[in-house]
Amino acid sequence: MNSDIIIANPIYDVVFKRLMDDTENAKFFIETLLDQEVKNIEFRPQEYPAPNKYLGSESVQGRLPGAMTFFRLDFLANIKTANGKYQKVLIEVQKGRKTLDIWRFRDYLAEHYKRPNTGSDLPSDASNLPLHIVTIYILGFDLEHITTPAVKIAREYIDLITKKPIHAKEDFAEQLTHDCIIVQTKRIHGSIKTELDALLSLFEQDYFVDGYGHCKKYLQPIKNDKVRRMATTLSYVATSEEGRKAMEFEESIRRIVEGDNNAEMQKIRRKLTRTEKNLTQKEQLIAKKDKALAKKDKALAKKDKALAEKNKALAEKNKVLATKDKVLDEKDKVLDEKNKALDEKDKALAEKDEQIAKLRAQLKSNK
Repeated sequence: MNSDIIIANPIYDVVFKRLMDDTENAKFFIETLLDQEVKNIEFRPQEYPAPNKYLGSESVQGRLPGAMTFFRLDFLANIKTANGKYQKVLIEVQKGRKTLDIWRFRDYLAEHYKRPNTGSDLPSDASNLPLHIVTIYILGFDLEHITTPAVKIAREYIDLITKKPIHAKEDFAEQLTHDCIIVQTKRIHGSIKTELDALLSLFEQDYFVDGYGHCKKYLQPIKNDKVRRMATTLSYVATSEEGRKAMEFEESIRRIVEGDNNAEMQKIRRKLTRTEKNLTQKEQLIAKKDKALAKKDKALAKKDKALAEKNKALAEKNKVLATKDKVLDEKDKVLDEKNKALDEKDKALAEKDEQIAKLRAQLKSNK
């Protein structure tokens, strides 16, 4: 097969479903992203009625052609683990064009955890045992902080006491947690160096031959037979009238729903703008009042300072008066002592006068 061929864009549900209908394609897709050998897989496509919350307003729901469904893929895969043993794993594959799709992803994941196991090659008692889940999300938008086109979010057992990794696995933990693989189709660029690069190149969102992103030129050299098989499938969908109409139909539905969602988002943004404006006005009013209060507080502080200075002056005056009172008390004490001394002198003189009078009286009587 020549490398310069026209292939359908696998970001579309109808194209991706046709691609995964081929078990070999699906097996290669899962094996390459998980980087683990897949012994066999059981394909379980799921189409479920789209909840109204994902379809926009009632007016939009009325314009949709019949009951809408969301497409997702579930695989029951028998994969080879690091210890060489095989393990049954549920693989969930979903695609999203907008960040709002995260709510749909979460809803379905929650349903998946509640659903009992089913599979033709599971043991009879396995339906009572939750299987480990791996989620694969193919995104038509860019994540903000992760720039690699493909990333794996893997769980790790850590001993909280020693802070060292634990290499043993526990069924209890495996059944309650899951690994996640995210593919960012808009970040897929560059040359092919690995088998993963070759797989991802089929999802590259460049070199479109129409204005809708339905079909594109695949310019990479095809050296891998499994990639060639997938490219052949995508080329068939791109050249078939049924495939093109299916993509056009899916695109028209997406535009209706996204157009309404965009209108709703604009209404929300306008409401937020009005709210922010009101908040700004209230904040300005509060700032004005705070400024007036600050001015009053400053005036009160000035008065308090003046009162404090007056109180300080009064305290100093009181201290001076207290000193003067002490001096006067000491003078009064000295005067009291002097008066006492004078009283004692007067008493002594009186006694002497009395003695003199007695002597005079005796002298007269002796004559």
